[in-house]
Amino acid sequence: MLRVTAQEHGLGARRGLVRNEPGDFPWSAVLPVGALGAFLGWLALSYAIEDQREQGAWYHSLPLLVLAALPVGFVGYVLFSWLFRARPPQVWVAWYEHGALRHVDGGETRAYAWDEIASVTRQDVKVTNGVTSATTHRLTIRPEHGAEIVLGDEFDGMVPFAEGLGNAFSRARVPRDAARLDAGERIGFGLVDIDVSGVGQGDRRIGWREVERIDVRLGRVEIRRRGDRKPWMTLPAPGFPNLSVFLTLADALRRHHES
Repeated sequence: MLRVTAQEHGLGARRGLVRNEPGDFPWSAVLPVGALGAFLGWLALSYAIEDQREQGAWYHSLPLLVLAALPVGFVGYVLFSWLFRARPPQVWVAWYEHGALRHVDGGETRAYAWDEIASVTRQDVKVTNGVTSATTHRLTIRPEHGAEIVLGDEFDGMVPFAEGLGNAFSRARVPRDAARLDAGERIGFGLVDIDVSGVGQGDRRIGWREVERIDVRLGRVEIRRRGDRKPWMTLPAPGFPNLSVFLTLADALRRHHES
């Protein structure tokens, strides 16, 4: 199905493919809690039998029985929720020489050439609790028309896939946006926009001759003005649409005004 659709839309050779992995039962979380519940239940039952035999009052062990019921109830809740949850469909996303497509198992296949895609956005966020840290990854492909394609860590191999797709999209998009700039257009990249005269946000703008460089550091896009110690403008890199395109065009415009 993917190959036929790609051929129909002239997408060329396939370069990358990922699919999601609908969640398996969370054994790693449930088994330890279940084992604890079983141990507490055995312990409470043993005390109840002993109390009944010696004192004729098994209910002295009732608090321990209630405590044992908590992890058992948790396991039952998780099992019930997992059995009766709405399972996500299997989804395949592929990118090709000239575009990308998304196929849903039992559903439709949507294909888009690069010029039918408005933006490609990466959102890699590092989360830490002071002891350990983990990075979550998210890729959003927004077509000019139609629903967004969103990939997360449930897609095995998502990070190299996102890098390859993003680079291919940028190579196709840069000449197109460069022509728009030459025609006098102003192009927006989320919170910032550029034209042949400069870069900025709304009425806050500087000319390319004033821009010393634009860096991406520690999850931030820094626009530095000549002579300033601090960045003239700082923007978050995660969620920055078409970031690679922006950096390429901005660097070309800055170098052009230096010459």
